[in-house]
Amino acid sequence: IEVGKYTATCQKVTRKGALFLLDQYLDEPFKMNRENTNEGGYEASDLRTELQKNSILEIFDSVRGMMVPFKNGDLLRIPYAEEFFGDDDDYEPSGKKQWALMKDRKNRIAIREGEAYEWGWLQNKVKNSSADFASVYGGGDTAINGASDSYGVRPLFRLG
Repeated sequence: IEVGKYTATCQKVTRKGALFLLDQYLDEPFKMNRENTNEGGYEASDLRTELQKNSILEIFDSVRGMMVPFKNGDLLRIPYAEEFFGDDDDYEPSGKKQWALMKDRKNRIAIREGEAYEWGWLQNKVKNSSADFASVYGGGDTAINGASDSYGVRPLFRLG
Protein backbone atom coordinates (compact mmCIF):
# COMPACT_ATOMS: atom_id res chain seq x y z
CA ILE A 1 0.00 0.00 0.00
CA GLU A 2 1.04 3.62 -0.37
CA VAL A 3 1.64 5.58 2.83
CA GLY A 4 2.49 9.15 1.96
CA LYS A 5 5.58 8.97 -0.25
CA TYR A 6 6.47 5.50 1.10
CA THR A 7 5.21 2.00 0.38
CA ALA A 8 4.40 -0.65 2.98
CA THR A 9 4.01 -4.41 2.70
CA CYS A 10 1.76 -6.62 4.80
CA GLN A 11 3.93 -8.95 6.87
CA LYS A 12 1.32 -10.80 8.89
CA VAL A 13 -2.45 -10.95 9.42
CA THR A 14 -3.75 -11.51 12.95
CA ARG A 15 -7.14 -11.34 14.66
CA LYS A 16 -6.25 -7.78 15.70
CA GLY A 17 -5.43 -6.64 12.17
CA ALA A 18 -2.84 -6.72 9.42
CA LEU A 19 0.77 -5.77 10.25
CA PHE A 20 2.44 -3.53 7.67
CA LEU A 21 6.12 -2.58 7.50
CA LEU A 22 7.49 0.33 5.48
CA ASP A 23 9.59 -0.92 2.57
CA GLN A 24 11.98 2.02 2.98
CA TYR A 25 13.59 3.71 5.96
CA LEU A 26 12.26 7.09 7.04
CA ASP A 27 14.15 9.98 5.42
CA GLU A 28 16.29 10.70 8.46
CA PRO A 29 18.30 8.30 10.62
CA PHE A 30 17.57 8.12 14.35
CA LYS A 31 19.43 7.21 17.50
CA MET A 32 17.84 4.58 19.71
CA ASN A 33 18.89 6.76 22.67
CA ARG A 34 20.81 10.02 23.00
CA GLU A 35 22.93 8.35 25.69
CA ASN A 36 24.69 5.10 24.79
CA THR A 37 22.52 2.84 26.97
CA ASN A 38 19.89 0.18 26.42
CA GLU A 39 18.45 0.52 29.92
CA GLY A 40 14.68 0.06 29.79
CA GLY A 41 14.91 -1.40 26.27
CA TYR A 42 12.92 -0.08 23.35
CA GLU A 43 9.94 0.73 25.61
CA ALA A 44 12.01 3.40 27.42
CA SER A 45 13.94 4.56 24.33
CA ASP A 46 14.16 7.99 22.78
CA LEU A 47 13.34 6.38 19.41
CA ARG A 48 9.98 5.09 20.70
CA THR A 49 9.17 8.63 21.88
CA GLU A 50 10.12 10.06 18.48
CA LEU A 51 7.85 7.61 16.63
CA GLN A 52 4.81 8.80 18.56
CA LYS A 53 5.30 12.48 17.70
CA ASN A 54 2.91 14.17 15.28
CA SER A 55 5.80 15.00 12.93
CA ILE A 56 6.21 11.25 12.29
CA LEU A 57 2.58 10.19 12.67
CA GLU A 58 1.45 12.70 10.02
CA ILE A 59 3.34 10.61 7.45
CA PHE A 60 0.65 7.97 8.09
CA ASP A 61 -2.35 10.31 7.72
CA SER A 62 -3.66 8.39 4.69
CA VAL A 63 -4.16 5.24 6.82
CA ARG A 64 -4.37 6.74 10.31
CA GLY A 65 -8.13 6.27 10.60
CA MET A 66 -7.64 2.49 10.14
CA MET A 67 -4.60 2.13 12.43
CA VAL A 68 -5.05 -0.09 15.48
CA PRO A 69 -2.82 0.65 18.51
CA PHE A 70 -0.41 -1.96 19.79
CA LYS A 71 -0.75 -3.33 23.33
CA ASN A 72 1.22 -0.37 24.77
CA GLY A 73 -1.04 2.16 22.99
CA ASP A 74 1.53 3.13 20.32
CA LEU A 75 0.43 3.43 16.68
CA LEU A 76 3.96 2.74 15.40
CA ARG A 77 6.76 0.47 16.48
CA ILE A 78 9.89 -1.05 15.00
CA PRO A 79 10.29 -4.78 14.33
CA TYR A 80 11.79 -7.32 16.71
CA ALA A 81 14.91 -9.22 15.64
CA GLU A 82 12.95 -12.49 15.60
CA GLU A 83 10.43 -11.04 13.12
CA PHE A 84 13.35 -10.47 10.72
CA PHE A 85 15.73 -13.34 11.53
CA GLY A 86 13.96 -15.92 13.69
CA ASP A 87 15.55 -16.97 16.99
CA ASP A 88 19.04 -15.68 17.77
CA ASP A 89 20.99 -16.26 20.99
CA ASP A 90 22.62 -12.79 20.87
CA TYR A 91 19.41 -10.90 21.66
CA GLU A 92 16.95 -10.87 24.51
CA PRO A 93 13.99 -12.91 23.22
CA SER A 94 10.62 -11.37 22.44
CA GLY A 95 8.63 -14.53 21.78
CA LYS A 96 7.86 -13.33 18.23
CA LYS A 97 8.14 -15.54 15.15
CA GLN A 98 9.90 -14.79 11.87
CA TRP A 99 7.70 -13.28 9.18
CA ALA A 100 7.51 -15.43 6.06
CA LEU A 101 8.70 -12.61 3.77
CA MET A 102 11.77 -12.00 5.95
CA LYS A 103 13.10 -15.50 5.27
CA ASP A 104 14.28 -13.96 1.99
CA ARG A 105 17.22 -11.68 2.81
CA LYS A 106 16.33 -9.16 0.10
CA ASN A 107 13.20 -8.22 2.09
CA ARG A 108 15.35 -7.29 5.11
CA ILE A 109 17.32 -4.79 3.03
CA ALA A 110 16.11 -1.20 2.81
CA ILE A 111 17.33 2.22 1.73
CA ARG A 112 16.84 5.73 2.97
CA GLU A 113 16.12 8.49 0.44
CA GLY A 114 19.38 9.55 -1.19
CA GLU A 115 21.46 6.88 0.58
CA ALA A 116 22.79 3.44 -0.25
CA TYR A 117 21.59 0.34 1.58
CA GLU A 118 21.56 1.19 5.24
CA TRP A 119 21.63 -0.38 8.66
CA GLY A 120 18.38 -0.25 10.61
CA TRP A 121 17.15 -0.59 14.19
CA LEU A 122 15.33 -3.55 15.73
CA GLN A 123 13.74 -3.60 19.20
CA ASN A 124 15.75 -6.26 21.04
CA LYS A 125 18.44 -5.47 23.55
CA VAL A 126 21.68 -7.42 23.15
CA LYS A 127 22.34 -9.94 25.93
CA ASN A 128 25.18 -9.05 28.33
CA SER A 129 25.39 -5.49 27.03
CA SER A 130 24.47 -2.21 28.65
CA ALA A 131 24.52 -0.22 25.40
CA ASP A 132 23.68 -2.37 22.38
CA PHE A 133 20.53 -3.13 20.42
CA ALA A 134 19.84 -5.53 17.57
CA SER A 135 19.94 -4.14 14.08
CA VAL A 136 19.88 -5.26 10.48
CA TYR A 137 23.04 -4.75 8.45
CA GLY A 138 22.79 -3.00 5.09
CA GLY A 139 23.20 -6.38 3.39
CA GLY A 140 20.28 -7.88 5.31
CA ASP A 141 22.17 -9.84 7.98
CA THR A 142 21.98 -9.52 11.78
CA ALA A 143 24.04 -6.82 13.44
CA ILE A 144 24.61 -5.17 16.82
CA ASN A 145 24.92 -1.42 17.34
CA GLY A 146 25.34 1.06 20.17
CA ALA A 147 22.19 2.89 21.23
CA SER A 148 23.62 6.34 20.49
CA ASP A 149 24.45 5.49 16.87
CA SER A 150 22.14 6.80 14.14
CA TYR A 151 20.51 4.27 11.81
CA GLY A 152 17.48 3.74 9.64
CA VAL A 153 13.97 3.22 10.98
CA ARG A 154 11.25 1.18 9.23
CA PRO A 155 8.09 1.72 11.25
CA LEU A 156 5.54 -1.03 11.62
CA PHE A 157 1.82 -0.38 12.03
CA ARG A 158 -1.39 -2.39 12.27
CA LEU A 159 -4.50 -1.79 10.20
CA GLY A 160 -7.85 -3.13 11.38
